[in-house]
Amino acid sequence: MKAPCPLTRLPRRLLPLAAVVLLLGAPPAARPLEPGALTAVEPVESLGTAEVDRIVAELFEEARMPAAQFPVDCYTLRFQSRYPDDTSAQATAQLFVPRLPEAPPAMMYLFAPGSTGLVNACRPSREHLAGIRWGLYRSHVLAFAGQGFLGVLPDYLGFAEPGRLQPYMSAVAEGRLVLDAIRAARAFLEQKGWRLPRGKPAAFVSGFSQGGHAIFAAADLQRAYAPEARLAGIIGYGPSTDLEALFREFPVAAPMAIHTFSRMYGIARFNPALILQERWAGSLAHDVTRQCVGGMQQYYPWSARELFTPAFADALFARQLAGKFPEIHRILKENSPGLTRHRVPSLILQGTDDIVVRPASQGEFVRGLCRAGNPVRYVVYRGRHDTRQVGYWEALEWMRALAGGRPAPSDCRDLEDRP
Repeated sequence: MKAPCPLTRLPRRLLPLAAVVLLLGAPPAARPLEPGALTAVEPVESLGTAEVDRIVAELFEEARMPAAQFPVDCYTLRFQSRYPDDTSAQATAQLFVPRLPEAPPAMMYLFAPGSTGLVNACRPSREHLAGIRWGLYRSHVLAFAGQGFLGVLPDYLGFAEPGRLQPYMSAVAEGRLVLDAIRAARAFLEQKGWRLPRGKPAAFVSGFSQGGHAIFAAADLQRAYAPEARLAGIIGYGPSTDLEALFREFPVAAPMAIHTFSRMYGIARFNPALILQERWAGSLAHDVTRQCVGGMQQYYPWSARELFTPAFADALFARQLAGKFPEIHRILKENSPGLTRHRVPSLILQGTDDIVVRPASQGEFVRGLCRAGNPVRYVVYRGRHDTRQVGYWEALEWMRALAGGRPAPSDCRDLEDRP
């Protein structure tokens, strides 16, 4: 993996922007920064089209990959956001700016990554620096930046602040982070001297697995929290939105959410001892903070019956949490986003052999989107959980069509009879 070049060796076009770090570093105490406000812009590196292709090729492997049309300049953005309790949060995102001949990019592609862990060492932005393969998320976003999209790859809240944990699967935390990253990316363009019409560049938000949870949370929150964000579309690659379904089908991810919710809502409302067997509940805080997602997938059992207490597992599989664990059920539903009437067009790309989100559960979610009045294009591929590569060209053309003014396609009329 190529490490970011030091500031003194940046390409000439990036050097003037280094001063932005100092200019933004210390806002006056009397004027608190609004969510989405930039606090620092750090130039990282400039990639030619051949370098973009080399990085993208690592992800696509056997799949048909796009050839980059534009060089890409890479930055780190630091910006303000808010935790669910409304306290100020510091956040970071990787920004990928295609070097276009004239105007700023017409389309923005924000990608929310899949689960990596709760602690700073597990932040998605560390993946390419440490040579870890969580999902090659930077490669994925560069595949779109090389086609002329403004690429945005945020770290979840908590990762940018020492001593904090990611509020994993908190719909409010994730939704705010996505919307504030859009604000910050637009602020960056304006800082470069471009006057942006309202809602430009067209903001498409995408996400894989947990990232799908984040982008649908953003759709739910947009009107109340960031009406100016004006989402143009949502792309879910195997999105994990229904937390009860996730607990049933991929319980190895549940301990991170259980720890998060016990801290957010308190033990009286969300008690891990009611959910996890004693051998897992007793050391929960230690176990979910000493390792990243790969270690947790090796440590925790993949069987819900081996992880959860018999009473909780019985209620979960019988879909009786509402009656037997009402407070836990309420919190899980509160953090299962996407089913409001947000009216943002969606493209859902699902694999037939997905073991994280079963096709039946995804179909249930898609039909719920339709019943809420949201247009949905639903594509099922033969394959596993990660549909980013096989669905790349579908996503690219779908975004270009919507940005060009074509009406959002919808499969809702046909979905009632599909699994």
